[in-house]
Amino acid sequence: MRFLHLRLQDFRNITFAELDLAPARSFLLGPNGQGKSNLLEALGLVTALRSFRTQQTSALRRQGAQGYALVYTVEHETLGQTELEIRAGGQGHQVWLDGERVSRLGDFIGRFPVVPLSAGDLMLLRGAPSERRRFLDLTLSAMDGEYYQALRHYHRGIAGRNRLLKRGGSAAELSAFEAELAPQALQLSVKRKAGVARLQTHLSDAYTSIAEADEGPELQFKPNLECETVAALREVFEQSRTRDQAIGSTQRGPHRDDVAFVLHTGGAKEFASDGQQRGLCVALRIAQARMFEASLGIAPVLLADDVLGELDPRRKAGFWRASPSAWQMIATGTELPEASEAWSVWKVRNGAFELQ
Repeated sequence: MRFLHLRLQDFRNITFAELDLAPARSFLLGPNGQGKSNLLEALGLVTALRSFRTQQTSALRRQGAQGYALVYTVEHETLGQTELEIRAGGQGHQVWLDGERVSRLGDFIGRFPVVPLSAGDLMLLRGAPSERRRFLDLTLSAMDGEYYQALRHYHRGIAGRNRLLKRGGSAAELSAFEAELAPQALQLSVKRKAGVARLQTHLSDAYTSIAEADEGPELQFKPNLECETVAALREVFEQSRTRDQAIGSTQRGPHRDDVAFVLHTGGAKEFASDGQQRGLCVALRIAQARMFEASLGIAPVLLADDVLGELDPRRKAGFWRASPSAWQMIATGTELPEASEAWSVWKVRNGAFELQ
């Protein structure tokens, strides 16, 4: 897949802009705070209508504007040259593909795989479990429609059970909710375990290219519940009712799963150096991209948001080795990259973009 053209209106600090992005390598050059990351954020929305920088969708529209509009021309392995339009306003997101309205997110998510790399990726390692679950859910949902549907139904069921817990629902009411929750919970657990194992394989290969030595990177799935049957899950939910009612929320289940990063020296969060942690997070994004390509048959686009400047020379060289030249890359920075003649360079200032 490759972006050919992008038109933006009222997105972040960008009033209006048009960019030709057909080259394999495009670089957005300028001081911080000018709009470089905003443009990458707009490109990143095409995978699942999710920002890699914030969960507050209201922050995406330009201050004072009622909404924003993004129009992409994409060269796609299965769809050919395609026009994609995303609009957001009072009615939420609306998506059109070649002029036809996309009515369900499940029909859209994962069709246009884009992988962002940014300094914020360190939170995948250092942050709360919710950061890692969000990453895992997006990765698996983009490749597996059944996973996406199970995730939606599970979170809807958890919200319903929590409402019952707070208002003192009867045992019969709770049992009915739990009967719906348990199959979804089991499906999420099984698919997450398999997904982490696949991601681990790609992570090991990518990290080998980036690291200074064989440091044995490993992803470990940490399920909150280890149950192998729907009946066992229903029993756990039933046994947890008294405690859950006292707290007012469901305390056990896949919504509390986690993933751990481990090196030979131990847990990466506790024992890895800053360089090792950054290398792990970059390798994780490369692994995500490789999973997308293997599962979807579509070459992903890499969005590198000023991340290369934070890598030491050895890891930077490893990043290029781990990133296939066939993948389109759009990067940002305050200085031109090495071998800048290979890049199409855009100068960015106050939300305006000028091709150099």
